[in-house]
Amino acid sequence: MSTPRVSVCIPTFNRARYLRAAIESVLGQNFRDLEVIVSDDGSSDQTSDLVRSMADARFRYTRNPSRLGLWANTNQCLARASGKYVIILQDDDALLPGLLRREVEVLESEPGVVLVHAAARRVDADSHLIDEPPQSWPPRSAGLDFVSRFWSGARYAVAMSSAMFRKSMVTELGGFNADLLFSADADLWQRMAFKGQIAFLNEPLIAVRFHAGQVTSKILLDHGQMLEERLKQAEATRKLLAAEGANLDPLIRRRLSQCIASDLAALRSLDGSTGQVLQYCFAGIRLHPAVVGSFAFYRSFAVAMLPPSAVRSLKRIRGRWWRSSRGSGEKGTGARTIL
Repeated sequence: MSTPRVSVCIPTFNRARYLRAAIESVLGQNFRDLEVIVSDDGSSDQTSDLVRSMADARFRYTRNPSRLGLWANTNQCLARASGKYVIILQDDDALLPGLLRREVEVLESEPGVVLVHAAARRVDADSHLIDEPPQSWPPRSAGLDFVSRFWSGARYAVAMSSAMFRKSMVTELGGFNADLLFSADADLWQRMAFKGQIAFLNEPLIAVRFHAGQVTSKILLDHGQMLEERLKQAEATRKLLAAEGANLDPLIRRRLSQCIASDLAALRSLDGSTGQVLQYCFAGIRLHPAVVGSFAFYRSFAVAMLPPSAVRSLKRIRGRWWRSSRGSGEKGTGARTIL
């Protein structure tokens, strides 16, 4: 096979339930000049049988003899990519129609763009639409402007599975920082922003799946590991900015407070006990005292004192409200399946 323009890398571990939808979303794209690399980090489920059953000349499947971990496996998958452009598709997400072609067009036409990402649709474990979080990214941003927006709130998120980048640039930067458990992608996007333009397509081109088995959920339930990760992410950003002669400490502290606050309700919705919520709450106050000045902290704490089922119900109500606000086609309590 000739060298493809795009490499779609899918690092995976025990996600056979969702992996087929991820792979099929790539094969169903209207862009054909690609390869799909599945790097299996020693799965014990049916991943191997599933991938081998989906025979395609553009497939490459490898299985690690021993576990590397999420980001080491991702870097290994990236190293095997031969395409000029790369996208890291998380094994529980799915590309929506047109993503590859639209993003390749941007990178081909604008040499100064090092990464392009798109708006997302959030879906649940059964592929029912939850919502489409509004995004406020400008079409192009870079450097301090990108980093400051990224730390300004949820309206400036980057859906990892939608991000297509130049492989040469990521190789130059050394890939993903495997010392970070869940924020290695954000760390890399920020480093890339000081190397070129970050482009944004304000249309939903990726389906991001939310479920109890995802990495962030496991980290959140693991005795304060999420809090440690958030602090590590903030410190990595501070070091990056210091190297560029910049400082965004007030903004970082404010966003960190908001994230710690949201973790409380999220932890409870995952069936975390009130003891776990209180432990996380007090650890947050001890390690990041500024959180006590955030109204969101008290609001989220109050929600987190409700039973887990009530917290999940509030989330569903918010999702139904969002769907009804989008128009008559999505009104009511029925959930629209989009995959």
